[in-house]
Amino acid sequence: MSALPKLMIVGAGGFGREMLAWARQSVQCGVEWEVGHFIDDNLAALDGKNTPARVVGRISDYQPKSDEVFICALGVPAVKRKVMELLLARGAVFTRLIHRTAVIGDNVDMAAGVVMCPYSIASANNRLGLGVALNLHATVDHDATVDDWSQINCHCDLTAAVRVGQEVFLGSRVSIIPNVQIGDRAYVGAGSVVLRDVAPGAKVVGSPARRIG
Repeated sequence: MSALPKLMIVGAGGFGREMLAWARQSVQCGVEWEVGHFIDDNLAALDGKNTPARVVGRISDYQPKSDEVFICALGVPAVKRKVMELLLARGAVFTRLIHRTAVIGDNVDMAAGVVMCPYSIASANNRLGLGVALNLHATVDHDATVDDWSQINCHCDLTAAVRVGQEVFLGSRVSIIPNVQIGDRAYVGAGSVVLRDVAPGAKVVGSPARRIG
């Protein structure tokens, strides 16, 4: 029997430690992993965290190996993009981490590095781009798209035909009405209700969401 591939979790912070648990409870087209390996520039990131997992190297100089697959547990989209592109250029292979309670409908296109946390949903005719994370209970309704490196946090509700650009951050419990577009690198604060398009790079908060800064 061949050895299981090692799942390397990029980032040993809080989201990374959650990802460790989700990995143990996840499915990936029937493939299992050897879990418990992190890379993080802080080699002491897991000290005092009561976990048998360990940080085996720094992101900054890590050289991926042929028996490893990667998932990114960094929640800041711009940092996630930088780190993933760095590792991809070194030959890293990013897998998908899909929790066993996640729901995936028909015609859902998922790029490498997608994370679907417990009870997240991608319903039908969706596209989830490179490194997209759907956190706990986040829902993506039919015909909606989330582009590369975006972070969709807990209990977000993306309704029909919403378009979320690259490197977007949605705080917890954001709701977006149908057909709205969120531009690249936008930031939507927790609890916001988005009723109209958000410009690239804009920061919006509130109900209804209004631009600040």
